[in-house]
Amino acid sequence: MGLVELDPGYTKGTKVDIIAVHGLYEQGAEAWTHQGSGVLWLRDLFPYREHGARILSYEYDIDVLSAPGGPAATGIYDEAVKLVNELQADRYIQNAEERPIIFVCHGFGGILVKRGLSYSHSRKDSRVEHLRSIFRSTVGILFMSTPHNGITKASLSLGNFDRHGGPSQFLLSLLEGSEALQEITDQFAPLMKMFWIYNFWEQVETKFGKKKALIVDRASAAPSWSDVDQCGINSDHSGIVKYQRDTSPGFRLVLAALERYIRAAKETIEKRWRQDLEILHRERLNQAEQFVRPSPTNDAYNAATTSIIIATTSRNKSKSSEADIEMLSDGSTTPSVNMHYIVSRRSEYFVGRIRQSEALSFKLGSPRHKRGRKPEVFVIYGLPGSGKTQFCLHYCENNRHRYWGVFWIDCSSRANAEASYALLSEKAGKGREKGAGQEWLSRAVEPWLLVLDNANDPEMDLNGFLPAYGNGHILITTRNPSAKMYRTVGFFHFRGMDPEEAIILLLKLAYPDTEPDSVNYDYAQVIASELGYLALALKQAAYTIRRQLLPLERYLRSLLGCRKALLSRSIVQSSTDANIIATYELPFTGIQARQTVEYRDAVDLLQLIAFMHFSCIPEPLFARSSDNFKRSSAAVTRPLSLIEPTSIQGVADRILAAAKVLYDHSIISISQADTDDDHTAWSTRPSMKLFSLHPAIHQWARERLGKDEQKRWLMCAASILAHAISPETETSGRPFRRLLLSHIESCLSGLNAVHTKFPASLEHASIIEKFALVFAENGLFRRARSLLPKVVEFRQKALGKQHADTLRAHRALANIYWNLFEIPKCLEVQKEILTINWWTRPSLRDWMVWPPWRPIHTSYCIALDDIARFLWLGGMRDLAYRAGTRAVDGLTKQLGEDDPRTLDAMFNLGRTCQHLDQLKKSQKLLEIVERKRRHFFGPDHPDTLMVMNELGMNLSAQGLQLNYAEHLVSTALSTRKKVLGEEHPYTLWSVNDLSRICCELGRFEEALAMMEGIEPIMVRTLGEDHVGMNMLKANLSRAYILCEKWDKAATILAPLCETLNQDTPDWIHACYGYAYILTHQQDFERAEKYCDMIMDKISKTRVLAPDSARALATADILCKIYTEQNRSQDLEDLKGKYPHISEKTPGRHRSIDFIPLKPAL
Repeated sequence: MGLVELDPGYTKGTKVDIIAVHGLYEQGAEAWTHQGSGVLWLRDLFPYREHGARILSYEYDIDVLSAPGGPAATGIYDEAVKLVNELQADRYIQNAEERPIIFVCHGFGGILVKRGLSYSHSRKDSRVEHLRSIFRSTVGILFMSTPHNGITKASLSLGNFDRHGGPSQFLLSLLEGSEALQEITDQFAPLMKMFWIYNFWEQVETKFGKKKALIVDRASAAPSWSDVDQCGINSDHSGIVKYQRDTSPGFRLVLAALERYIRAAKETIEKRWRQDLEILHRERLNQAEQFVRPSPTNDAYNAATTSIIIATTSRNKSKSSEADIEMLSDGSTTPSVNMHYIVSRRSEYFVGRIRQSEALSFKLGSPRHKRGRKPEVFVIYGLPGSGKTQFCLHYCENNRHRYWGVFWIDCSSRANAEASYALLSEKAGKGREKGAGQEWLSRAVEPWLLVLDNANDPEMDLNGFLPAYGNGHILITTRNPSAKMYRTVGFFHFRGMDPEEAIILLLKLAYPDTEPDSVNYDYAQVIASELGYLALALKQAAYTIRRQLLPLERYLRSLLGCRKALLSRSIVQSSTDANIIATYELPFTGIQARQTVEYRDAVDLLQLIAFMHFSCIPEPLFARSSDNFKRSSAAVTRPLSLIEPTSIQGVADRILAAAKVLYDHSIISISQADTDDDHTAWSTRPSMKLFSLHPAIHQWARERLGKDEQKRWLMCAASILAHAISPETETSGRPFRRLLLSHIESCLSGLNAVHTKFPASLEHASIIEKFALVFAENGLFRRARSLLPKVVEFRQKALGKQHADTLRAHRALANIYWNLFEIPKCLEVQKEILTINWWTRPSLRDWMVWPPWRPIHTSYCIALDDIARFLWLGGMRDLAYRAGTRAVDGLTKQLGEDDPRTLDAMFNLGRTCQHLDQLKKSQKLLEIVERKRRHFFGPDHPDTLMVMNELGMNLSAQGLQLNYAEHLVSTALSTRKKVLGEEHPYTLWSVNDLSRICCELGRFEEALAMMEGIEPIMVRTLGEDHVGMNMLKANLSRAYILCEKWDKAATILAPLCETLNQDTPDWIHACYGYAYILTHQQDFERAEKYCDMIMDKISKTRVLAPDSARALATADILCKIYTEQNRSQDLEDLKGKYPHISEKTPGRHRSIDFIPLKPAL
């Protein structure tokens, strides 16, 4: 093997070397020889002597290269290096190093030449510069059906592999989309413009027995390269380089190209040599100058491995900024006490990658206790199954002691990343509010480690999930090479493991209790090579061997045969896919072949969880759904494990038995739910087990099914999730339902993909409604809003507007609008619900009430209560009062005073009375509700806390029992922090209310500090335009006034006066506060303008009663202005309208909306 001259006797007048490099299907001269005639066209048809050309053939051993266990990882590189060295040596001996070269490459031979030229071009050192002569002397290249982008799966699946049983890893690495081929193309791309290039492609399919296929299609043989000739030839893959005569298809194209290249060769190569020598000379001069020039110390760490790339980025920081940071702390490296370890998984297997671990530790350095710094980001990208996640898990476990907190974020989708951060926020006691977890990390002085795992979606912007500041290290794992853009200190590129480490891993897992002998080692070496040294594939192969499903010596042939069969399926797109999937397909085929109950259930279970999220599937899900699922009338697939058992415990036992089968075959992992923390979402069941799959296996389990089967099992998974959700969404079930969020998102994504119109049935509508309820109770109101209108619309068409299911979904939609403060939409929906309930009375008796236009049946009264609540929020409090009063009267008659629905209506009415200055009535209602809710629900129930907070504010508004009022609100606040989290809207509102009580108690600075503390949180969680922000700003401005910080108060109130809706009480409150400030600043003209606007609005719209506290307080300001300006007539007229001005009763103007700014103006 090596270089062979086709006419060794021809030596005179040689001007150019033409080197033919064959492909993988035919070797040596056979590749270029027409089978029927024996014509070797390079020698017999091409006039090489006329052109002074020496014809050589480079030959290599196809069998060694492509056999299982061969040099799959390094085969191309090794053979390319050999080609360059042999060609250089031959030309050196002939004293012809500057002789022009033309390559004619068939199939894979073109890949070798591309890699060889890149290698030759990289030889710059004077000791190896002689190898650069091949690059300098190459004129042109004819690529004859070269698979630049890979060969087709069809050709590989139809190939004859009887000898080995299936294609080797080397052949799989040549599939379309191959990372190895793309890397070779990337290396060759900068050199292309230096050569004449002609790409030819085959136009006739190659026969494989009774079947045909293109081995290399046009897209792969002729990529869209600029300034490159390309043309198809009417021959199959073999015939494209075999010509019987000069009229054979393609010959004249090849002949013309060769003659053109030969004519241009001399001038082109002389110029190339001259220019390249000059370039090298300049580079060496620059290197010499840098060598003698003093340079700063370089602390870069270089890891000597071909499977790792560490990229560093410089950071330019000014001395002053560094000093500022150092002032915040001493930057000590004192070991941290690990307080938080929120990682739900453990490293299951880990061998090797020692150099990468050391390199990562070096790049991240020792954690320091510092403020004001930005986190350091390190990216790990590479093939699926290459061990990225396991590497990070191992790093977390080994370095846990170095960090105050270690946190894990599932970035497989935006929704899952947000859910992971919500869990982190909850663990931190911040609630599940968006952004709270990132803010917490940004403010932490202690060192932390954050892992963003499976960030594979190139459309997902990870900047939204990276804390902007914080004393932290961040690791990102991804399959997407573009994610390197997020790194600040470096990145790794994971391919396969080190070969020796891969063999050790395989043998260690397959034979944990014995030392491997030399025979086992040899078999393991071949298997590891064929699996591309991928950690995930090696692990699965080891477990299959360990359980003696296939012995070590038989495993390889079974693997190759399985891979060949998989090539015909769309699930396999690359060698990595084939390797990983084959190692799982082998044991799963064995499971399918067994007919026992647990094995049949195992197949069903895998096909179910394939359509949920791949991580943390709660085992109780199936038992909880079983009873409802059995009763369902929908025509969906019904796993026997959920249908046959007569009890919930029976279902649980069957599911666990099936899961154990999958676990024993290493298809899933089973973990115990963390129950150490009171706030954990899994605290409802200490013994709960969680099922998880590797993302690549999750994809395999789904895509191995046909399209119809996928639809069936997807619908089954969605139905099971929905039936596990109680329609009452009782409080005790919230932690469990929270676990379902990621699985709900996964099913919804699948359903939207397979159904052009969704929902398409009543079952679909029921599923979506349940999913929306879970989103809503977890604060994901916008996500719920995207689903519920579809349910309402479908049910209105299918069942009618008056159907109970339609009304239930409609009511849920109205509540979503309420929580999003979309008041007009909320009222529009609720009015329609109220009208329908007016007309649809349950019985004739409900029409016999008097007057008949004031019904009192339960559903109508509940709708009245709902609309009263919405009217209150919209500022229409007179209407809210009338509707609320009727709701309370009706529900009390129908259900009694102790019913929770009656208590809800009483609470809403009491809150409305507060804002209508009916403080005594409000107090009476709230005290009743508080006593009964405390009795029935307990003191920590969210509804109890709600009424405690309102009762405290009622007493504060009256100026009564202020210490008790403070106790009520403080208790509600502390409990909400514990139950809901520090950044939940209700918790923040308790802070806001407590600050108002502090103002009443004269603790103005304390109140101001409270509100300034929550302002940035509310801006982040609610947004500047949220109605809650307007309320906070009003209270904050009041605290500034009480602290006599007039300018700050004016800065807040002036914009509110311009932006708020003028038909709401909030606008009047803002204008009053601003007029108060202007009066203090002696700007009487502008102050009077705002007071007149308030009085005009009250008289025309009745947005507030003329005798309301705010109206009377506005009259006080006008009195002050008229008095200061000696406007006696205006003052008398004002006293005529508002006689209270002549009174001197202190504290006369009190309400929940208006507590006097000062005892007297």
